[in-house]
Amino acid sequence: MKFQFLTSYYTPFLASFYKDNPQFLSLSYNEMFELLMDHYFADTGAAHFYLKKHKQDSFIIISNCEPLQKQWALENGVDYSEENWQMEIAFAQVKWYKPDVFYLESVFEYFGGFVGEIRAFCKYIVSWISTPFSASLQLNGIDLFLSSTPDFIDSFRKQGFKAEYMLPAFDSRILKQINNPKQKDISFSFVGGWSEIHVNRKNALQELVSTTPIKLWGYGYKKTYSRRKLDYYKNWLFPKNKKIVKRYNGEVWGLKMFDILQRSLITFNIHESLLKGNVGNMRMFEATGVGTLILNDFGHNLNSLFEIGKEIESYRSIPEAIEKCNYYIANPKKALKMGEMAQIRALKDYNYDSYVVNLLSYINKIDR
Repeated sequence: MKFQFLTSYYTPFLASFYKDNPQFLSLSYNEMFELLMDHYFADTGAAHFYLKKHKQDSFIIISNCEPLQKQWALENGVDYSEENWQMEIAFAQVKWYKPDVFYLESVFEYFGGFVGEIRAFCKYIVSWISTPFSASLQLNGIDLFLSSTPDFIDSFRKQGFKAEYMLPAFDSRILKQINNPKQKDISFSFVGGWSEIHVNRKNALQELVSTTPIKLWGYGYKKTYSRRKLDYYKNWLFPKNKKIVKRYNGEVWGLKMFDILQRSLITFNIHESLLKGNVGNMRMFEATGVGTLILNDFGHNLNSLFEIGKEIESYRSIPEAIEKCNYYIANPKKALKMGEMAQIRALKDYNYDSYVVNLLSYINKIDR
C-alpha cells in the first residue's frame, strides 16, 4: 500500500534547521529529505519509517519547507508560481505519486479545495485532527478521521464521517540516538512554546518559576528586542516576564529536545484546552518514552493511558503541581521509579509497530 503524508513543520524549527545546516541548499532532494528525517522532529517521520518496516511504501510532503519542495519540483520538471508554490508543488506530488492513502495532518489550509482537487489521484483520504478547529472548516472529501480526542471522534461520527480513536506513539529508535546519562541532572523541566495562544501554559509557568526550580526550553521566549522598536524601550523600563526569561535556556528541537526530556527528573505538561476533560497530547508519550516522570494535568481518561501514582503523576491545580513537584525533587528515587515504569508502559503499549498495525486495520475497514 502506498501512503503519502502531507504535513508542515514549525517555522521556528525550520529557521533553526536552516541556520545549523548551511549545506542544505546544495543537496539533492533525497539528501535534503534524509537530513531532515535524521533530526527526528515530527511524528510523520516515525510513521514513514515504520510503514516501510512493515513493507508499505511511504512519501512525505513537508509542504512549507521551501528549499525541499522547490528542489523536488526542479528535479521533476514541475513548474509553479511564486505566489502559490506550496499548493502547486504539493498537488504535483500527489498527482505523481498517486497514493492509496493520502494522509493529511491538521494543515487546515489544505482542506476543502485542495482535497477536492486531489481526490481523483487517491484511493482514500485520511486526516488526523486532535487540535481545535474552526466550525467553518470544510471536512468533505475525507474518508476517515483519526484523533486522540474522544469528543472529536463522536462529533465526526455524528456528522456521518468514519472516525477512529488513535493515540500518538513513541519512536523507540530515539533511545539509541540521544545521550544516556547515568543520573538526571535537570530536576524539573518544561519544553514548549510561549505564545499568545498558550494562555493556560503561560499562567502556570509564571507560578512555577516563582515556586520551583523549573528550567524552560522552547520557542517564543523573547530575550532581546531591536533598538528600532518601541518594545525595546518598554522592556528596558518595565521588564516583561523577567523570571521566565531567567529560566529560559533556548530552543531545542528533535533529538536535542528528547535529550533534555531524558535528562529531567520531572517534566511538566499542561493541555491548553481540555476537551471535555480529556488529555492525550504528544508530550505525554515523548516524556514517558524516554523514561521521565511527567507531571500532567488531570484528565478523565488519564488513568486509562498511564496509571496515576505508578507511571505518571497528575495535578488538578497549579498549587497541587507545585506541591507534587517539590515532593518528588525531595524523593528522587520515587520519581526515577515512576519514570522507569512509564517507559515500560510506553514502549509496550504506545510503540510505532502497534501504531502501524492499527492504522492499516482502520484503512482496511473504510469500505466495510
